Amino acid sequence: MSVFQKSIKQSVTWRGFYFLTLLFLNIFLSRFLKADGFGIIFYLSNFFSLLVIIMGFNMDGSFTYFSSSKTIHHNKLAFIGIFWSVLMCLITYILLPKYFSYFDKNIAALNTNITSLGLHYISGILLTSCFTILFYSLGNFFLPNIVLGISNLLFVIIILFANSLNFSPKNIVSIYFNLFFFQGIGLAALFIYKNGWSNFILPQKKELKQLVKYASIGLSSNVIFFFVYRIDYWFVKEWCNQSGNLGNYIQASKLSQMLLVLPQILASSIFPQMATGQQQQEIVQSISRLFKLFLVLYIFLFIITICVGKIVFPYVFGDSFNTMYLPMIILLPGIFCLSISSLLSAYFSGKNQNKYNLFAAVYALLIMIGLTFLLKKYYSIYIAAAISSLAYCGEALYCFIKFNKQESINLKQLFIFTKADLHWLKKTFIK
Repeated sequence: MSVFQKSIKQSVTWRGFYFLTLLFLNIFLSRFLKADGFGIIFYLSNFFSLLVIIMGFNMDGSFTYFSSSKTIHHNKLAFIGIFWSVLMCLITYILLPKYFSYFDKNIAALNTNITSLGLHYISGILLTSCFTILFYSLGNFFLPNIVLGISNLLFVIIILFANSLNFSPKNIVSIYFNLFFFQGIGLAALFIYKNGWSNFILPQKKELKQLVKYASIGLSSNVIFFFVYRIDYWFVKEWCNQSGNLGNYIQASKLSQMLLVLPQILASSIFPQMATGQQQQEIVQSISRLFKLFLVLYIFLFIITICVGKIVFPYVFGDSFNTMYLPMIILLPGIFCLSISSLLSAYFSGKNQNKYNLFAAVYALLIMIGLTFLLKKYYSIYIAAAISSLAYCGEALYCFIKFNKQESINLKQLFIFTKADLHWLKKTFIK
């Protein structure tokens, strides 16, 4: 088994465990808060995620590239990560109350400390992103995902016993956002403990320039990608204001995007291996094999969702999620395209060709916004899902065209399984 295959196997195993616990958390939180409460909590986390992308300044992508290519020592990157997270916390504390006072007064009117929730969420995600990447760069997929997964399961237990503990929905929401902060602090403490605080050294000026240059290009892509994936939440909130619509649509969107877990895990293996400059031909061949695997999986998921989704979704998430079935079906073809573009984006990032990811994001966002305003008169959660799916397909098409120009993939390779393909899949995912 090659180094790349070992990386895939460890990443799938331990990140898969973490994302499975995240799914459990999502299910139990949805059942506890119902569609309306769920819609508000994820509307807030959606906004906070945008701030994370902006304030994170693509540090996660930069850390992956420079730690994998051994260009900047991981202890130097850890020092930068801690310093940057603290700085962004101060900025969040100052600016967040002003935003909600002037621009989102209906959310500010809720009986909760939104500044505190945002501060814990943003700082926690920044620290978690930084230190999971640094653990991965050292080949340790086990420790960070065990910590994150166990903390998610503890929160699920709290939700199960919320009534016995006299916890209100407001208490659960507060614990949910605090969870991210304690996860980030825990991972940072573990990394420092394993590497020793005395070994942490300041980066050189030249290294900081390299980091900022790489990050600045990726930041633009990340911000635009965020809007591609989530700008529809704002449109649905404003134009589809019937009770439960926002919660149902966000649940369908989040559930469909959770299908990106496996592609993102695989992409996290492709990116660092491409950055090393080794095994490029094997990675390109692996991408074509994964295309075939995803095609089969998504056809299967599409059929299963059509057959049982209408019954299963309200049963799993609660009766209030009774209109997420059709948006979920409409989103699935687009999610398949996102799965492919995740792999191709990792390929471009590993080759320091982030400009292609940026262009793909711009094209997808133009499709999203253009079709949304063109169809505003007919807008619904179903039209929103169709527009999103088309935008995702446009993004994947652009990425594939650029990828094919560099690697000259035979289109037959993408649709016909060979014995070598089956042997590779079996060796990588089963043995």
